[in-house]
Amino acid sequence: MNPTPIIDLHTHSNCSDGSLTPAALVERARGAGVDVLALTDHDTVAGLDEAQHAAVAAGLKLVPGVEVSASWRAQAIHVLGLWIDPGSPALRERLAAQAERRSVRMRRMCAALGKVGLPGDELLAAVLAQPGVPTRSHLAQALLSGGHIDRLDDAFRKYLGRGKAAHFNAEWPTLAEVVGWIRECGGVACLAHPGRYALSAGARRQMLADFVAAGGAALEVITGGNGAAHVEASARLAMTFGLSGSSGSDFHGPQQIWNPLGRLAKLPDGVIPVWRAYGL
Repeated sequence: MNPTPIIDLHTHSNCSDGSLTPAALVERARGAGVDVLALTDHDTVAGLDEAQHAAVAAGLKLVPGVEVSASWRAQAIHVLGLWIDPGSPALRERLAAQAERRSVRMRRMCAALGKVGLPGDELLAAVLAQPGVPTRSHLAQALLSGGHIDRLDDAFRKYLGRGKAAHFNAEWPTLAEVVGWIRECGGVACLAHPGRYALSAGARRQMLADFVAAGGAALEVITGGNGAAHVEASARLAMTFGLSGSSGSDFHGPQQIWNPLGRLAKLPDGVIPVWRAYGL
């Protein structure tokens, strides 16, 4: 391991909405010089066994993780569970319920697309044919592959974004519930990409206060694709609320050139790295 290890604690494989298999993700991370990698697929731990085998072969340390969907005041929030026990029966049961919520939402979205003249049943079949839990990214890709949009962004701008015909909120569990799930399976609850939520500054602070009260321990200060202003704001929030800082690319595949694996800024001074407690 390098004297200063390269650590990336937020990535996705094709077990959720990433484009690479877990093994290919690990191989790419190793090629990028990453020493410590967390696989944090959306609401599933299905890729962790494959990733772990690949990590052992590559000489890379894998942190078992998951990115769990939650809700806070009707806002969808993502919480990373890091250093979880992926074999926890309780966690697997809860993630199975999350997968069902995703399936229900996908069926509703495709039905709504059918009502505006698109082939909803065909789009649903295309999504369900893909590996992993169904996500809006899968549906956007199905729309693009079917020639119904010109760019992936058009899927959200025309159909899937907030206020559009096929936008539906899933009935995610509360933020406090999700933090409890992660803690119960031995994990560290880390609030993902805090700057992306459509919240006022006051609401964001209240959300973090509730997160801490529920047992949340870390905040993703460094997130792929975010600039210095975001990092500074997130660092201030972490220090204000006594949270450790995490760093992750939110890598989904090589097609997204703005957030490559492992190319992450250093955590600002004063922010305690979440990995310090694990001797990294």
